[in-house]
Amino acid sequence: MKSILYATDFSKASQSALKYAASLSRQLDMRLVVTHVYDVPTILGTQLEQTFPELRKDALVTERKRLTEFCEKQLSDIKKLPELIIDPVENMSIHSGIIAKATDWHVRMIIVGMKGENAIKDTFIGSTAKKLIEKSPCPVLTVPSGFELHGVKRLVYATDFELEDLKALEKVVAMAKTFDAEITVIHISMDKKYSGASQMEWFKEMLKKRINYDKIRFEVLESADVAGSLKQYSEQVHAGLIAMLERAQKGLLKKWFHRDTVKRMASSSSIPLLSFNEKNLQSLFF
Repeated sequence: MKSILYATDFSKASQSALKYAASLSRQLDMRLVVTHVYDVPTILGTQLEQTFPELRKDALVTERKRLTEFCEKQLSDIKKLPELIIDPVENMSIHSGIIAKATDWHVRMIIVGMKGENAIKDTFIGSTAKKLIEKSPCPVLTVPSGFELHGVKRLVYATDFELEDLKALEKVVAMAKTFDAEITVIHISMDKKYSGASQMEWFKEMLKKRINYDKIRFEVLESADVAGSLKQYSEQVHAGLIAMLERAQKGLLKKWFHRDTVKRMASSSSIPLLSFNEKNLQSLFF
């Protein structure tokens, strides 16, 4: 069975992400693996009542119980999941622990909360999400606090007219088909002398050669604030999901898109954000 990985820090923000992950698991008939990254501190120069292996074993049992109780409390219909796996992981690095667990289960997607309840927690979670977006072997879905999945009628994909965008859109279309959703492919230009209209026509033709889906429309906008305009547009059209591709730096001549746009969206959007990177474009098959 194909798998989704949900990672939590037990914050209020992560509760929404768990409910979203469970709903997506049911709708896509995929196994839900739930993890939490913890660390067993080593205490040097002190006398321990237990050996370190015993401490590690006890910590794993404690964390598994804590995760199980968290899921049971948050999910009223937990028994309706296709399959639920509780699998905490010990690691000094949060994002490394999540990626290790994603690799173990060959998951199609990682789901995490978008932000926490205060400035310190926001910085912590935001940093973890950003590192996951850069290094994950599969797409990362960040879910804003309070968001509930009731189906997805429209997805927005932000493009910069690159071949990698076509590969990412193949995955987005696969997801859209499960919801019978419309996709809007949007390009936002920061340059008033460069509208992007001609490149959008080229991109549209390239897309039609690779993808057969009749619910795709195209938009070109002009704005000096790419992330802000993308968020505003997505809210106006009541998008249920925004998808973007995290790119490596391409130099100073890039017209409008840079990698921080994805990270800004991942920490502030009111709509779930599905982030690809150029290393995981072979993932997300439904």
